[in-house]
Amino acid sequence: MKKFITYLSLATLIIIGITLSFAQQNQSAQKPNSEIETLKIQLQTVENEKIELTAKLLDAQAKLADANAKLINAEFGKFERALRDSNNKWLWGWTTFFVGIFAVIGIALWFFVKSLIADRVEKSLNGFKEAVDRVNVLQDQIRILEREHAASVLEGSVHLPDTEGRLYSETVKALPDGGLLDLIVDKTRGLDFRYKAAEVLFVRKNPKLVSPVLELLNSVVDSEVNWDDSEDLEWRSRRLINFLGQLHTQETYEGLTKFLNRLLVEGSEYKDLFLTWTVFSLAYVSIELDGRSSVPIIRRTIPDLKVFSHEDQALENLAEYFDKFDESDGIKDILTNGLTDRMPEVETRCLELLQKHDPDFVEKWKAQKKSANTQNEEPS
Repeated sequence: MKKFITYLSLATLIIIGITLSFAQQNQSAQKPNSEIETLKIQLQTVENEKIELTAKLLDAQAKLADANAKLINAEFGKFERALRDSNNKWLWGWTTFFVGIFAVIGIALWFFVKSLIADRVEKSLNGFKEAVDRVNVLQDQIRILEREHAASVLEGSVHLPDTEGRLYSETVKALPDGGLLDLIVDKTRGLDFRYKAAEVLFVRKNPKLVSPVLELLNSVVDSEVNWDDSEDLEWRSRRLINFLGQLHTQETYEGLTKFLNRLLVEGSEYKDLFLTWTVFSLAYVSIELDGRSSVPIIRRTIPDLKVFSHEDQALENLAEYFDKFDESDGIKDILTNGLTDRMPEVETRCLELLQKHDPDFVEKWKAQKKSANTQNEEPS
């Protein structure tokens, strides 16, 4: 029994020893494994830090390289600008120098050439002026010859009415306009001569005739005409003014208006001679040119108009002139001043025109006429 206990205790001790041995071995094995894991973690940490440092280093190197590149570019740009400015200064300096030299040479050359050209131009100009003077003298001589020739051709018919068509003869047709125009304004000629030249040009409807004829009419007003020495002066004057009424130009309109105003203001002995037909012609031109501004001056002339029975068409045209510009008072003036007394057709036309403007006036006028006729018909 004691042996058994002894063996059992020994076996127990042996088992305990073996167990402790295994435990120590396990502890020894676990201890190195733990240290290895720790070392691995530390190694990994160091590796990560190394990678991070490497990345930072590369980034710093990149930034440094970029900064160096910018610095190099900046320095190069500065150098380039400095070099360009230097080249420009050098170039402008030499350019100015050469330009100055060329300018001096060019100015000298220009003055030299100008002097040569001026001499030649002056010689040529003098020759041209002499030629122009000769041409002008020749033209003046030609115009004188044309005027004298026109006077010679018209001399045989100057005092005769154109009953045989002399104004349309081949000889008269061949007369140049210039010579006839000069003949009209030639104050050394008689009025009949000048009137005949104007009639020839009126047949041709030459618009250049307006100014010479107005000058002729004004010269008549300015002069003291011997009526015995001028045959048919009144008839010829009216004929000329009537011709002006057929030339519908602004020059005619302004010229007739000015001439009519002169007759009214001065009140000369020519007023009765020219006034009526000047009014008729101005009214006709005003209708064609829509010249409303002539209405006041024409209305002023109505009491002074001297109208004959054969001039009924001209008076009717005057009434239509007032109608065109809505000036019914002008038509009334024609009636109330007795201009239609021997022209019943013109009176009727005036009343027709007034009907749309003032029907009451028309009714009163007809009533007065009827009353006057009744009284005239009553036996004495």
